[in-house]
Amino acid sequence: MPYPSLIMTALRLPFSFDPELLQSDLRKVQSEEWIGHYRNDEYEGKWALVPLRAVGGHPLVVHAVPINEQNNSFKNTPILERCTYFKSVLEQLQCPVGAARLMLLGAGARILEHSDDMADEIRLHIPIQTNDQVFFWVDHKRVPMQVGEFWYADFTKTHSVENNSPEARIHLVVDCLMNEWLENILITSKITHFLNEIGIKTAFETLDQDTFLPGITIQNGVLKIDLAQLKYPGDLLHEAGHIAVTPADERPSLGGNIIKDNDTNKAMGEEITAILWSFAALKAIGLKEEVVFHPFGYKDASDWHINNFTSGNYIGLPLLTWMGMADATFPNMVKWLR
Repeated sequence: MPYPSLIMTALRLPFSFDPELLQSDLRKVQSEEWIGHYRNDEYEGKWALVPLRAVGGHPLVVHAVPINEQNNSFKNTPILERCTYFKSVLEQLQCPVGAARLMLLGAGARILEHSDDMADEIRLHIPIQTNDQVFFWVDHKRVPMQVGEFWYADFTKTHSVENNSPEARIHLVVDCLMNEWLENILITSKITHFLNEIGIKTAFETLDQDTFLPGITIQNGVLKIDLAQLKYPGDLLHEAGHIAVTPADERPSLGGNIIKDNDTNKAMGEEITAILWSFAALKAIGLKEEVVFHPFGYKDASDWHINNFTSGNYIGLPLLTWMGMADATFPNMVKWLR
């Protein structure tokens, strides 16, 4: 399955890291270990870095080179071996990791607007020291990164940073290669961002009970997600569709794996509208149809749904229209929640 286009320029990923442990490791870095950034034309003031993973593991190698999955020459530096929490953070990434470094932007300094040639790489940020006077812009949109959060941004877009505060801004920056794990994390983040924007609440937690769709359940109208068990992120849109087409006064009481109503016709109608809703949602987000209608779902009818919807045969549209959620402009939605 081809990787989906990442139309969102920045995404907060569903992980967080301990701010105190991050800052404790930061204090293990010596002042003489910071190296001035080599791109002097791209910044004003102080911009420096500390290599944590570098070519050959050398702590003075700062130039960026592409990751080669077959011949990965990036190794941990002695600084990373000393900073055990930073090391544990990187070990949680279940994808090929290339360069990793601390990046410091001094008080009053600016990274000028530019774009990066990322090749096949994905760049991730974890803020360690920042505040509300730091302005991080990607594609002319401010990205509000907070300490301990985990962020993806598309750095092939123009981006810049202004540190208008009296202290340095410091991030842990990691370059990775895309794989199935990272792809699923990005898709999950795109979907949950969209759902939260339209008013469907999501929460990441450990689910002890078995669920019909791996890693997903609904409790009190909230979509609960266990990342360790989630197999198919597109299933989130199917379950969210059930929440969306449920009358507003009933949504807060929804729970479990959507126990069907005794009225078979009503249950079938809600299933049809939830499926069609999920198609509209994937189009709005910018995902491939195969992400939601994957080969392991829909009782071997995934291709049938894709062929119908992509050819404009919108099974269930009269019901969505009757609910006041859609009209003749579908897959554009009149409103996302019933």
